[in-house]
Amino acid sequence: MPRKINKNTTAGRRAAYHKFYALICMLLLAVFFPGTGYCGWPWQDATLVTIDDQDYTTKDFQVWWENWKEKGQKVIRTPDPYINWILQYREAERMRLYEDPVYRHKVLTFLKAQTLMLLKAEEIDSKINISERDIEEYYQKNYTPIYQVKVLSFVSGDDANALLDTVKGKQITVALLEELASDSTNKMRLESKLLRPAGLDPEVLKALQGLAPGELSAPIIRKKATLLLFLEQAKPGNKHDLAMVQRNIHETLWKKEENRLTTQLLKKLRKRYEVTVDRERLQSIDINKDLDSFSDEPLIRTKNGNISEKQFMAQLIKQRRFRRHNGFAIGDAQTLKEQVANGIIDQTLTSWEALDRGYEKKPPLKQRYEFYCQHRLIKALDRRLLKGMQPITHKDIEQYYKENISQFTTPEIIRMIVIEGTKKDMDSLWTEVAMGGNFQDLIEKRSGHTPPIREIPANHLDPEVKAVVDSLGKGEVSPVFTVKGHISMLQLLERKPPKVIPLDRVATQIRKKLQEQREKQVKDKFLARLRDNSTIEVNNGTWQKLRQELVETDTEHAQ
Repeated sequence: MPRKINKNTTAGRRAAYHKFYALICMLLLAVFFPGTGYCGWPWQDATLVTIDDQDYTTKDFQVWWENWKEKGQKVIRTPDPYINWILQYREAERMRLYEDPVYRHKVLTFLKAQTLMLLKAEEIDSKINISERDIEEYYQKNYTPIYQVKVLSFVSGDDANALLDTVKGKQITVALLEELASDSTNKMRLESKLLRPAGLDPEVLKALQGLAPGELSAPIIRKKATLLLFLEQAKPGNKHDLAMVQRNIHETLWKKEENRLTTQLLKKLRKRYEVTVDRERLQSIDINKDLDSFSDEPLIRTKNGNISEKQFMAQLIKQRRFRRHNGFAIGDAQTLKEQVANGIIDQTLTSWEALDRGYEKKPPLKQRYEFYCQHRLIKALDRRLLKGMQPITHKDIEQYYKENISQFTTPEIIRMIVIEGTKKDMDSLWTEVAMGGNFQDLIEKRSGHTPPIREIPANHLDPEVKAVVDSLGKGEVSPVFTVKGHISMLQLLERKPPKVIPLDRVATQIRKKLQEQREKQVKDKFLARLRDNSTIEVNNGTWQKLRQELVETDTEHAQ
């Protein structure tokens, strides 16, 4: 049984003091060394805001913030946007807007895309391991030797054979081939090439493999030319060359493994979902018939449901239209039918499997999925709020246009010449102008070039310069004046009056602005009502600490 301490005795006071001291030490350790018994700052899982007796913690906020913020956005100053978000999605839930067809379609589309990526990551990407040894072996087999070749191209085989007769019995060198190529009677084109086994035409590769350096191949006949190959050397490859092509090899091996594992997964899924195809029905389908002529009889059967003739043909018609639009070959009817059937099966099964695994119920998708559902609920709520909103009329547009005509009026433009210089130069120039000299001619004579003409909106002019402009008539030159230390003179060439943009040119812009304003008013009014009808308590101390932590984190990431 614990011993009670009498705080009134010396021993009691000492024991109480040590207990208090130990408590202080523990608190200091918790703050300055959170890893020693406390995971993170004390406020990380603290209640940030309470709405109608429902607590939302700092962790809840951080999850929301990571999903809600735009790239580069600074930390919000108050938790109001978060509170508004909660109020809106809760109201949407109360209104059962999760039953809205648009909401359900959007969420399902999002979920399919996200879960398919996670299925691929789990079943394919995580199982691929390309080692350095794999890359080196592929390099040696497919990228070496590196053939340094002269390719001789001829229009006809007879020309190629004629050249072979010419060099028969001679030592063939690059110099000899270049000399023969320069002779137009040989009708030959000579090119230098570096060739690797990977991707080479099998006949070309076989010819190269049968050559020793300095030898010429037999003719290789192509559609538009006949080729002879002269092997200069076959280099074995090296570490530097491997480093140059390593990334391409890695991508090739990755793609190969990806295809293998994908095929393996699809075979497994066909067995799991008990897929069967009515081959006789598929064979008999005439793809040129109208869609309405096809039946609802099953063409593809699975344990989760069937795909009818008509559904199949709807997809085939889309695929054929896509290929025609993008210039892809359609191929024969039977091949197209097989491709579309396989595509439907593969897409359907992978979607089912991805959804069946419940990725949305666990990290990393869980929080992002919940946020997206809330986001779509708020969008559904917005649609419901704005459904009965009065449309923007032409009268509304005209009224806004008249009341805000300055927004649609281009400012007065001042065309002028302004020059700067020393007081002595400007005074001298003013004297000559006052005596009847032409301002622009005098400037050109003094500077050696025509003075530039400036066009500046009147409302952009410095007030002191504007005062000088206002004192002049068209073509007049000002006396010398000083603005912010610059000694200047100015000639007013023209004042282009303001122009009003016609209503028909800005009507669409005004309609959009009025629509946005009206929508905002409706949303703000509704949100204000939600806030009035809710009990909201914010822990300001927790908020300030959390915000500071987020600001510091952003600063660290920016550095």
